[in-house]
Amino acid sequence: MDAIKLYPIRKIFMSWLKDVVVDILATSVIIATVLTSNIFLNGLVWGYTGLLLFVKLLVYFGDGFRNMMNKAKTSAPDWFTHLLYATNTAVLFYFQWWYAGAGWGIIWLISYLTQKKIDQK
Repeated sequence: MDAIKLYPIRKIFMSWLKDVVVDILATSVIIATVLTSNIFLNGLVWGYTGLLLFVKLLVYFGDGFRNMMNKAKTSAPDWFTHLLYATNTAVLFYFQWWYAGAGWGIIWLISYLTQKKIDQK
Protein backbone atom coordinates (compact mmCIF):
# COMPACT_ATOMS: atom_id res chain seq x y z
CA MET A 1 0.00 0.00 0.00
CA ASP A 2 2.86 2.42 0.83
CA ALA A 3 4.46 1.83 -2.55
CA ILE A 4 1.30 3.05 -4.25
CA LYS A 5 1.35 6.29 -2.25
CA LEU A 6 5.04 6.88 -3.02
CA TYR A 7 4.68 6.33 -6.77
CA PRO A 8 4.08 10.00 -7.70
CA ILE A 9 7.03 11.14 -5.58
CA ARG A 10 9.24 8.47 -7.12
CA LYS A 11 8.13 9.45 -10.62
CA ILE A 12 8.92 13.14 -9.99
CA PHE A 13 12.29 12.26 -8.45
CA MET A 14 13.24 10.03 -11.38
CA SER A 15 12.18 12.65 -13.93
CA TRP A 16 14.62 15.24 -12.64
CA LEU A 17 17.30 12.75 -11.67
CA LYS A 18 17.83 11.87 -15.34
CA ASP A 19 18.40 15.59 -16.02
CA VAL A 20 21.33 15.77 -13.59
CA VAL A 21 23.12 12.49 -14.32
CA VAL A 22 26.05 14.29 -16.01
CA ASP A 23 26.38 16.69 -13.06
CA ILE A 24 26.40 13.81 -10.57
CA LEU A 25 28.95 11.97 -12.69
CA ALA A 26 31.15 15.11 -12.84
CA THR A 27 31.04 15.44 -9.05
CA SER A 28 31.90 11.75 -8.66
CA VAL A 29 34.85 12.07 -11.04
CA ILE A 30 36.13 15.16 -9.19
CA ILE A 31 36.00 13.33 -5.86
CA ALA A 32 37.67 10.23 -7.33
CA THR A 33 40.37 12.38 -8.93
CA VAL A 34 41.41 14.24 -5.80
CA LEU A 35 41.45 11.01 -3.81
CA THR A 36 43.39 8.87 -6.32
CA SER A 37 45.48 11.37 -8.32
CA ASN A 38 44.80 9.33 -11.45
CA ILE A 39 46.37 11.04 -14.49
CA PHE A 40 43.44 10.18 -16.79
CA LEU A 41 40.85 11.49 -14.33
CA ASN A 42 43.05 14.55 -13.76
CA GLY A 43 42.86 15.37 -17.47
CA LEU A 44 39.14 14.69 -17.47
CA VAL A 45 38.53 17.13 -14.61
CA TRP A 46 40.62 19.87 -16.23
CA GLY A 47 39.05 19.32 -19.64
CA TYR A 48 35.47 19.28 -18.35
CA THR A 49 36.08 22.29 -16.11
CA GLY A 50 37.48 24.30 -19.01
CA LEU A 51 34.73 23.24 -21.40
CA LEU A 52 31.95 23.96 -18.92
CA LEU A 53 33.47 27.34 -18.02
CA PHE A 54 33.64 28.25 -21.71
CA VAL A 55 30.03 27.19 -22.31
CA LYS A 56 28.75 29.03 -19.22
CA LEU A 57 30.53 32.23 -20.33
CA LEU A 58 29.14 31.84 -23.84
CA VAL A 59 25.61 31.43 -22.51
CA TYR A 60 25.93 34.34 -20.10
CA PHE A 61 27.25 36.83 -22.63
CA GLY A 62 25.36 35.57 -25.69
CA ASP A 63 21.64 36.30 -25.79
CA GLY A 64 20.97 33.65 -28.44
CA PHE A 65 22.58 30.97 -26.33
CA ARG A 66 20.65 32.11 -23.26
CA ASN A 67 17.40 31.52 -25.13
CA MET A 68 18.56 27.97 -25.86
CA MET A 69 19.24 27.47 -22.14
CA ASN A 70 15.78 28.76 -21.29
CA LYS A 71 14.25 26.11 -23.57
CA ALA A 72 16.48 23.39 -22.10
CA LYS A 73 15.34 24.02 -18.50
CA THR A 74 15.43 20.87 -16.40
CA SER A 75 12.88 19.67 -13.90
CA ALA A 76 15.59 19.34 -11.24
CA PRO A 77 15.28 21.75 -8.33
CA ASP A 78 17.74 24.65 -8.29
CA TRP A 79 19.05 23.67 -4.86
CA PHE A 80 20.37 20.39 -6.24
CA THR A 81 22.54 22.09 -8.85
CA HIS A 82 23.78 24.54 -6.22
CA LEU A 83 24.59 21.60 -3.94
CA LEU A 84 26.62 19.85 -6.65
CA TYR A 85 28.51 23.01 -7.66
CA ALA A 86 29.20 23.81 -3.99
CA THR A 87 30.46 20.26 -3.45
CA ASN A 88 32.74 20.47 -6.49
CA THR A 89 34.13 23.83 -5.41
CA ALA A 90 34.61 22.81 -1.78
CA VAL A 91 36.27 19.46 -2.59
CA LEU A 92 38.68 21.06 -5.04
CA PHE A 93 39.65 23.82 -2.61
CA TYR A 94 39.96 21.38 0.29
CA PHE A 95 42.42 19.24 -1.67
CA GLN A 96 44.28 22.38 -2.79
CA TRP A 97 43.31 22.31 -6.44
CA TRP A 98 43.15 26.09 -6.33
CA TYR A 99 42.70 26.83 -10.04
CA ALA A 100 40.11 24.12 -10.64
CA GLY A 101 38.29 25.18 -7.47
CA ALA A 102 38.26 28.79 -8.66
CA GLY A 103 36.99 27.57 -12.04
CA TRP A 104 34.09 25.73 -10.41
CA GLY A 105 33.36 28.74 -8.21
CA ILE A 106 33.11 30.88 -11.34
CA ILE A 107 30.96 28.23 -13.06
CA TRP A 108 28.65 28.28 -10.03
CA LEU A 109 28.45 32.09 -10.00
CA ILE A 110 27.82 32.37 -13.74
CA SER A 111 25.12 29.68 -13.55
CA TYR A 112 23.38 31.64 -10.81
CA LEU A 113 23.63 34.93 -12.71
CA THR A 114 22.42 33.32 -15.95
CA GLN A 115 19.40 31.85 -14.19
CA LYS A 116 18.57 35.26 -12.70
CA LYS A 117 18.70 36.79 -16.19
CA ILE A 118 16.43 34.07 -17.57
CA ASP A 119 13.97 34.49 -14.67
CA GLN A 120 13.78 38.26 -15.25
CA LYS A 121 12.53 37.81 -18.81
